[in-house]
Amino acid sequence: MSRGKGIVLISGGLDSLLAARILMDQDLDLIGFYGALPFVAPDADPASLKPVLLASQINLTVHVHRCGREYIEILRNPPHGYGKHMNPCIDCHMYFIKKAAEMMRDCRADFVATGEVVGQRPMSQMRHTMNHIERQTGLKGRLLRPLSAKLLKPTIPEDEGIVNRDLLLGINGRSRKDQFDLARKYNIAEYESPSGGCLFTDRFISRRVSDLLTHGGDVDTVDFYLLTIGRHYRISDAAKIIVSRNERENNELVKYRPVSDGFCLPDFKGPAVYVKGNITEKDMELIGSIMLRYGKVEDGVPAITISARGGMITRAIAENAISDEELERLRI
Repeated sequence: MSRGKGIVLISGGLDSLLAARILMDQDLDLIGFYGALPFVAPDADPASLKPVLLASQINLTVHVHRCGREYIEILRNPPHGYGKHMNPCIDCHMYFIKKAAEMMRDCRADFVATGEVVGQRPMSQMRHTMNHIERQTGLKGRLLRPLSAKLLKPTIPEDEGIVNRDLLLGINGRSRKDQFDLARKYNIAEYESPSGGCLFTDRFISRRVSDLLTHGGDVDTVDFYLLTIGRHYRISDAAKIIVSRNERENNELVKYRPVSDGFCLPDFKGPAVYVKGNITEKDMELIGSIMLRYGKVEDGVPAITISARGGMITRAIAENAISDEELERLRI
């Protein structure tokens, strides 16, 4: 019989996998918790997500929480500001811990654990910030950091003997030698890069995030997912378009056509175009010139079918391809 129950945050990175594995050595009943950012495809199978697959190396079952409108509102104005580019690092971390805390209470678990290491990250993993996060998430005394526990005050489950503090670690700083040694010990061969992969830190995606939150009006998870698809152009203050780059992206844009504000398909070999916002007749001409720039007309007149929300369908002729200079000016 296990001695206690815990929720452990899983990112797919080595530290969180090690934190879980160390606690497993104590015969604790663990449930993994993974927060899927809104960049994940809305129809993605949770079981296929990489962090879930990586956690299977240590036989850890993972609950997937999908970030929605609540998370997007935090992103609009994070109380602790942004880190690199549009990354709401501290508030993002706190959001996931709060959601894991809700799960802890629902499951009547004893603690929430993370893979945090004191001093490893300049924003979220400095000792004073870690203490602040513990207080703000309502987990005072129940937020366990197994990799650095011996550098921090004992938690309630440690004091109560549910978790054996002697079997926890005291890792500090940015060196990852101890973690790599532990990975070999536990035969953890696959994990996400420690440098991350968070799209909020990607300068190209961050530019699109900023544009979406500035001009997007009512924004949802589909809008965020589509930031990872195609070429994005701001054609006016009221509208932007997404231009597919290949057949896969064409298919993805077509899949979300019902929630678009407008959708353009060429009668020639060319890209699909997803519209967010309101377009004018002049915008339609511009869209046609962009489609012509990326398309190939083999014969006949290059025509475009434009459908708008509400069922209105318009056909237009694409006359001249846009210049590369003008196209670059519109690029998000």
